[in-house]
Order: sequence, then structure tokens, then C-alpha cells
Amino acid sequence: MRSLIKTSAIAALTLSLAIGGAFAAGRQEGPNSTVPENGDYYRGIFGNDDVAPPASDARPMTSAIVVQQPRLAAILHELRAANHRMDAERASGKLSSVAFHRLRREEGNIRADATHVAAMHNGRIPGPSYAQLQRDVRRLDWQIARSA
Repeated sequence: MRSLIKTSAIAALTLSLAIGGAFAAGRQEGPNSTVPENGDYYRGIFGNDDVAPPASDARPMTSAIVVQQPRLAAILHELRAANHRMDAERASGKLSSVAFHRLRREEGNIRADATHVAAMHNGRIPGPSYAQLQRDVRRLDWQIARSA
């Protein structure tokens, strides 16, 4: 028993260090980066290093715009609501274990389909796919009500 606990603790520590190192490394600068080609990181920061500031046309003023995917967010919100309803029905004893796991699997499949379609279309869900996903969520809601 102690060996299992020690092994899992060491494995967790090793994985957390590896993941922490990957996050700390950050992204690598490519050839299109704004860092000078000679590798001097501080070049351009100080006023007396003979580097002219970029022209105003070279770097347009843009604000950071948060792109929202309302269709994907709506589907995921409906799935979260169905998930909470399944948990409540299971906790109250109205939903059997078999039905609960079947509905959870169905909810996971719909979620995977929604994220897959969004990934294929740059984060957006086209109209026909959105309609199909809504039908799937409505069918899941109906199945939850029927099974309870």
C-alpha cells in the first residue's frame, strides 16, 4: 500500500514538473517575430541604440477583440444544464445507474460533436450543424424526462 502511494506521489510530482517546465518555456519566436535577427533581446528598448521606432503604418492600432462563439456557448450551456438535471435526478433516486450512464454517454457524444464541428470551422458552428445539435440536445432532455 505504501509503495502505491509513494509511486503515485512521485509520478504526480514528475508530471507536474514536466508540465510546469512546458508552460514556463513559452512559445518560440519564429522568423516573422519582432525580435531583431541578431538575437539581441534588448535592442530597441533603450533610446541610444540607433534603432528607429516603427512607422505608424507598419503597426496599426488594434484592440484585443474577444471573439465569442454564441452557438457553441449555447450548446455547451444547454449540455451543462442537462448534466445538472441528470445529477439531480440521480441524487433523488429517480434515475437508475444504467440510465444515468447511458445519458451521460449521450451527453458526452453531443459535446464531442459540437467541439469537433467548431474545430473544423474555426470555432464557429454552421447553421445546419447547429440545428442538428439543438435537436440532439432536445432529444437528450426528452430522454432524461422519460427515464426519470
